[in-house]
This record gives sequence, C-alpha cells and structure tokens, in this order.
Amino acid sequence: MRILPSVTRTLTFLTLAGVLLFTSLPAGAQRRVPRRDTDSNPASRNINHPQIARIVRDINARNIEASIRKLVSFGTRNTLSSQTDPNRGIGAARDWLFAEFSKAASLSGGRMTVEKQTFEQAKAARIPAPIMITNVVATLRGTAPESIGRTYVVSGHYDSMCSSPTDATCDAPGANDDASGTAAVLEMARAMAPHKFDATIVFMAVAGEEQGLLGATYFAEQAKQKGMDIEGMFTNDIIGNTLGGNGVRDTRSVRVFSEGVPSNEKPEEGAVRRGVGGENDSTARQLARFIKETGERHVRGMRVTMVYRRDRYLRGGDHIPFLERGFPAIRFTEPNEDYTH
Repeated sequence: MRILPSVTRTLTFLTLAGVLLFTSLPAGAQRRVPRRDTDSNPASRNINHPQIARIVRDINARNIEASIRKLVSFGTRNTLSSQTDPNRGIGAARDWLFAEFSKAASLSGGRMTVEKQTFEQAKAARIPAPIMITNVVATLRGTAPESIGRTYVVSGHYDSMCSSPTDATCDAPGANDDASGTAAVLEMARAMAPHKFDATIVFMAVAGEEQGLLGATYFAEQAKQKGMDIEGMFTNDIIGNTLGGNGVRDTRSVRVFSEGVPSNEKPEEGAVRRGVGGENDSTARQLARFIKETGERHVRGMRVTMVYRRDRYLRGGDHIPFLERGFPAIRFTEPNEDYTH
C-alpha cells in the first residue's frame, strides 16, 4: 500500500481550518468583511487575518501521512477487535490517539483537555455481544465570556472494517476509510491548540462508525441531553485520495454534503417550510455555503463542491446523528472515490 501526502488531503484540512477559524475567531480578533457592493473581484476578497494564515501554514502533510501510516500499522481497527493488545486492534489505536491528542494539548496552555469517552454498547445488528466503545475527545475551551457554551465539533472515525463489519481479526488497514479523516482532525488539533478562540472547539476521533455510527450517536445524544450549543459539526470521512476509480485526478477539490430538509423536522415545521419554499435553507446547507465561501477565500486554488444531499447514495456518516438531533452538520469527502480502496 502506498500513501502519498496528497494535495487534496492537505487542502481538505486547510478548508476545515479556515472554516473553524472564521466561525470561531481567535480571541480578540475583529472581523474584516469586505464590502461586496464595491468589490466584485473574488480574488481580492481575502480577509487579512495573520493568525488564520499562520494556522493554515502550520498544517503539515508529512505529519498527516505519518499519522495515517501509524493507524494502518495496527493491522485492524475493527470496533470488535482487541482492546488490550498493545500493537494490534482498536485498543492500540485508541491509546495512540489519546497520547497524540495529549501532546497537542500540552501546547494549549491548559485550555485543551483530552478524555476517553467510553460507553457500553448493547447487542445490535453489527454488535454480536455487548461491548465497550471509546471516543477520543480533545476539547479546546473558548475564551469569550459572551460565547460560553458555543461549540464547534470536527470529527473522523478511527475504526475500520473488512468486507464484513463483524470480522474482528482480518487485516483492515483503513488508510482511506477513515485514517485519512482521523489524521485530519489530529493535525488540526496540533496546529490550533496553541491559539485562543472565542468559541470552544472539539476535536474528536470516534469508533463504531462501521457498526452503525455508534460513537458519534453517543456523543451527539449526550450533547443534546446536556444542552450543548453546537453551532457546527464537520465530519471528515474518506478524504485522502486524488485519483478516483473513474480515472479522474483532482488535487484541488473537496465535496461538502449538506441536507436540505432537516432530519429532525416536525410536521408543523414541514408545513411552514413547504409554504415558504424553504427546502434549500436548512442550517446545514447554510453552513455548507459558508464553508465554500470561507475555504476558497483563505486557501487559494481551493474548490469546494457543494453536494445538495445529506450524504452519498444509500450511504451515511457521523454527521447524521447530529443532524437528527437538530445540530447543523456536514460531511467532507474526496471528489472522486476509488472503491477498490
């Protein structure tokens, strides 16, 4: 298996960094929004924000590749695999990620904390027996008093699978699905930990995705019960490839999936939406538009392709449990998938 520090992978991370930075500006920063009635040149509508530029520069493709290779080295990261073997299985990956996020936290001046969010999952369709599942969660606390509780979540899933999601012993390297997304989250945590932000940012590696979005569902449900103010959730899933199975090579694009009709819409809300024609105005879709505007502004040559669907055909990702609980959420995915991966 050959893993390259691809341009697409790096640009995906930079887009997310730009989105998070602009929605959760560094503490004390002032927004400098251009006047669009007088400035019609998109190339000149760059916000002169040195902290954003610095963090974008600090995203390191070599670090990302090294993280992917390390996750692959655990052989399998199936959620049902060993949780005690120090070298192979989901437990080894979990402990390595915890250690790496803790290293990032050491750069934060005490503002970032790291925890293992562990819960017992009952027997289910892809869970033959009750099992403990662990999310690795790094929380970078916001600093603005008026923004207490305002939170943004960025995630990737660190579990992997072979053809069968219940085969806990076969090799399942999962470089593309989804070591790529997990490495993105880890690198953003490293780059952003030294900086202060108005809002709180959660960097999260979840497990149980291949068994039915279990880790993300647990976090989202806990967030709902606690009344967390999650204003944006971004999941990175299958983001590392530049050459698709269709033979198309694209090193400058990323797809952003966003739903139109809200997953948690009530009947009376649906009636209002139909009455005003609001099928294209969901919070998720507005978030996607903002991602495109912000990503292309801060990363020259970046193209954000908005896909007006919740996810790919008959597929799903860790943003869905957040959507189902009323939180704005989107999915980042590479432009042309190669299913042989």
